[in-house]
Amino acid sequence: MRSSGRSRLLRGFAGASISTFVALASHVWVGGDLPGVLGIAVPWLLSFMVCTLLSGIRLSAIRLTLSVLASQALFHALFVLGAITPRGGIAPHVHGPLTLSAGSAVIVPQDAGMWAAHGVAAAITAVALHRGERLIQALAALASSVVRWLTRTVAGAPCLPAIPARPRWAVLSAPSCTELHLSSVHRRGPPLRVV
Repeated sequence: MRSSGRSRLLRGFAGASISTFVALASHVWVGGDLPGVLGIAVPWLLSFMVCTLLSGIRLSAIRLTLSVLASQALFHALFVLGAITPRGGIAPHVHGPLTLSAGSAVIVPQDAGMWAAHGVAAAITAVALHRGERLIQALAALASSVVRWLTRTVAGAPCLPAIPARPRWAVLSAPSCTELHLSSVHRRGPPLRVV
């Protein structure tokens, strides 16, 4: 796999994972039910495909925003998969029962708050992904320049002088132990008296 393919897969994985987390957090924060495993896995997988297809070789804010918006729409539509507690009522997407009094006029439907939360989550995700990738690129450039500087510094450093070789010790033949003992035999005995 070429490096451009790997970078696209990495962008798709990061985009899908961060979008899933932010969408799930905003969905639950505004009162939606916690989806089941299937309700998280299927939108993540579809989001991974969308984010990978829309990511290019170079970072593009427009493609990134489109992929995040598509991911948020997928999450909003598919978070009901595997939901644990379905609710009754006429409100769509299991957001709770819709209660209207006879005198109330509905200007904004109940689901608009959820869509607004997903819109805010999409904006936060797009900005975080764009800035995060720019930060990673800047850190990679900094690391590359530090490596180049260290390479130049180490290559230009003077070499340490060679340590002169120590002279080898000459091994002399030593008299054997028996010769030493025999040569000292004639001095054995009590000391001579001084007369």
